[in-house]
Amino acid sequence: MQTDTSPRLPQTSHERRHHRLMFDAKKVLTLWTLLGGAVAVLLWGFFSFPREFTVTRTARNKTCDDEVKLCPKDWNKLRQNCFSRIQHKNSWLTANDTCELHDATLAVFIDKTEVEILMNQIREMKTYWIGLHRQNLLGIWVWTNGSKYNNLHEIQDHGQCAFVHQKGIDSTSCEDQKEFICTREGQCP
Repeated sequence: MQTDTSPRLPQTSHERRHHRLMFDAKKVLTLWTLLGGAVAVLLWGFFSFPREFTVTRTARNKTCDDEVKLCPKDWNKLRQNCFSRIQHKNSWLTANDTCELHDATLAVFIDKTEVEILMNQIREMKTYWIGLHRQNLLGIWVWTNGSKYNNLHEIQDHGQCAFVHQKGIDSTSCEDQKEFICTREGQCP
């Protein structure tokens, strides 16, 4: 193997300028590549993301008859709503927060029939928080969706938050620990 032992000649100003230009060209090429990539990513994000969200939004706004609406697994359907009894005891506020994690609220009943069907399914001595509470000191009962209570059943007045049991609707301190019922609207297939 032979090695080059010839002495190196000093670079001329022309060679140094050529070397510097080659180095600058590499910098410019790298910069343009990065800039082009960034623009491509921004354009992709700008034009692709809204379409994806629009499709999702459209799917959620589908309309269909109440009879064909579906409930998530382990939820029970009653008319257009889905109900789930949570067998873990919490305060009223924590129970409502837990329901919200499932895109639901504490149970809101549309009419007396819904309440009575649910009451018939409750075993003796069981109580469940529902989405009914006093809005203020005047004692106005409201559902978690903001609508006023429609007097489906007389509420036994013992506190600020309501629960359902086999014989009716009662109220107690919101800090009491109870199992609870979540409700959400059924989704179109």
